[in-house]
Amino acid sequence: MSRLIKFFKMTLLFLIAVTVVLVVLIFETKPLVVANASKQVDDADSVNILLRQIRQITQRRFVPQTIYMSNPQMNSLVGFMQRAVPEFSGEVLTDKEKLTTKFTYKVPVDWFSLYLNFSAELITAPGVQVRNIQLGDLPIYGQWGVSAMTFLVNWWTNSDLGDMALNQVSEVKTSENAVEIRLIPIHDFLVSLNEIKNGLSGSDNEELKQKVTFYLAYLDSLSFSSLPTGQPLADYLKPLFQKAQSQTVNSSAVVENEAALLALAIYAGHHRIANFIGNVQPFEGKVVMPYYRPLISGRSDLTQHFVISAAIKILSQQGISAAIGEFKELMDRAEGGSGFSFADLAADLAGIKLAVMAIDPVHAETLQASLANISSEEQFFPAITHLPEGLSKNEFSRQYGDVEGEKYKQVVALINQRIDDLALYQGL
Repeated sequence: MSRLIKFFKMTLLFLIAVTVVLVVLIFETKPLVVANASKQVDDADSVNILLRQIRQITQRRFVPQTIYMSNPQMNSLVGFMQRAVPEFSGEVLTDKEKLTTKFTYKVPVDWFSLYLNFSAELITAPGVQVRNIQLGDLPIYGQWGVSAMTFLVNWWTNSDLGDMALNQVSEVKTSENAVEIRLIPIHDFLVSLNEIKNGLSGSDNEELKQKVTFYLAYLDSLSFSSLPTGQPLADYLKPLFQKAQSQTVNSSAVVENEAALLALAIYAGHHRIANFIGNVQPFEGKVVMPYYRPLISGRSDLTQHFVISAAIKILSQQGISAAIGEFKELMDRAEGGSGFSFADLAADLAGIKLAVMAIDPVHAETLQASLANISSEEQFFPAITHLPEGLSKNEFSRQYGDVEGEKYKQVVALINQRIDDLALYQGL
């Protein structure tokens, strides 16, 4: 017995020693990357071209295709991640032989600065070949890293999705300012991906799915939902939250508010929001939606921004929700786009605020009661007067610099103040 105890003690000491060594090797006191996210996202308009490529690839799935990603496009997406998660920063660089990625994550500890640094090189070669992976001071053999990532994807999806995705790439080719990823025909991969998605999609919360289905059916039953003219969103919010209030008797305000807002986003925002929750459509083979999308300030686009941002907040972190809205507006500055709109951004931020308060256990019931008695949009949506819209990239840069510029921050602060001053939030 004493020998067994001694063995366990030695094993425990060995594991502790290995853990200490790994921590010392992996975590560092200086960041590998210090990037200016506001400068990176300034090229967000270039991402529109990348999105068009991706749409084209899905449409031409039976033939080989190539994705071209430029340095500005890749770094703009990295900048978006930093705007969403301030502890993260990164950069992507390319030359004729390789694509180099560098990322830093600041570990949230109070008493000293600790960083998790990562770097790797994707080289010009057939298929996907990675080298020089570095996690802190710990070197990792390139293909081991690829195999580990593939294994994790396969394990998480309970499929061979990781292997399939890897096999879609026939060649990677880098240049001074871009990377080309050449793909084989992806039809079979998309079919398999759809089957896996159907098995994984949505929340594991069956109660939430049932409640969202219930509220979707209720929204579809409202008499004015089939009118050929747009109705104010307030006309939907009032009966929706009256219904939520009646359901709270046998539930909780947080649960009912969450389900009601998600249903509203699916119904009045976009039906594909349901993909994040599961099969919640109340009628088989039919997507429920109003004949005409509800209006805020006489506009259906503001309704979409408002309700979808509320749903994203519920389904994610607040920082991510705000970054998505901001990045979308920066993308709109591209030629042919609608231009940067502070009114749209106001709708995003107002939707986030509504969701934050609606699912806060301290305020959920009071907010629910207020929404059940709503009479006009001025109670829950800020004025958009004097908020510039339709700004091209040049106009935006000339007037506001970038998203870290003082003038930009002043307008965002004004929007947030208008939201905080809304009657819905007074006294909360």
